[in-house]
Amino acid sequence: MVFARYQNPFAGRKSRHEIKILLTYPQYVELRARISGIMTPDPHMPGPEGYLIRSVYLDTAKNDAYYEKDSGVQHRNKYRIRAYNGDDSFIMLENKEKIDDRILKTGAWITRADYDAVLQGDFSVLSAYDNPLCKEVYSLHSAQGLTPKVIVEYYREAFTHPLSMVRVTFDRCIAAGTNTLDMFDGKLYTSPVFQKREVILEVKYDDAFPMYLKQLLTNRGTKLAVSKFVLCSDHLKSNYIILR
Repeated sequence: MVFARYQNPFAGRKSRHEIKILLTYPQYVELRARISGIMTPDPHMPGPEGYLIRSVYLDTAKNDAYYEKDSGVQHRNKYRIRAYNGDDSFIMLENKEKIDDRILKTGAWITRADYDAVLQGDFSVLSAYDNPLCKEVYSLHSAQGLTPKVIVEYYREAFTHPLSMVRVTFDRCIAAGTNTLDMFDGKLYTSPVFQKREVILEVKYDDAFPMYLKQLLTNRGTKLAVSKFVLCSDHLKSNYIILR
């Protein structure tokens, strides 16, 4: 197990359940109308179209994060650098740990200068941060060749429920970067992953899955077993390049 660090990695830490469902575009339109009637739009959304997310996903020289899902590795980690709406004043280095349908995210804010350094292969800038994740990513780069692999881009609409710790998101226009690994590159070109405008629905909740959502989601969409990172990597592999 390449990334496992603990026998029980979530012990003493607050993890959440995550469900992913692939929707057709008509299913998305119908479900969004129903969700928006009972849930509250995320206050960070600049408008009804949602906000733009770009992430640079990192993987080892052997592409362990990509292959571990197919290998049945129970404890999986995905490392990424994320920004919203092209704003380079708030760049997050993140790790998303997952065991079955439970997830736990950790993050650290990094500067644009340090992001640029990492993109150029200088991960040593992360060692200066007083943050365990930064030091972990630096260590994985040194030991296993963790480097940027693919840009994942999409638009997200997010909704929450005022009486429960539930978050529902619709991710549209999912695309992979094809000509650069710099998400701030003004000449970045992206290629859509889905040809029929499919949308990925994600539901995150703490312990009990709300009945109102269970009823809404019954017989709608297909449960998704892979991540957007894998979808975009496969898209590039099939249409443009092999795995870096």
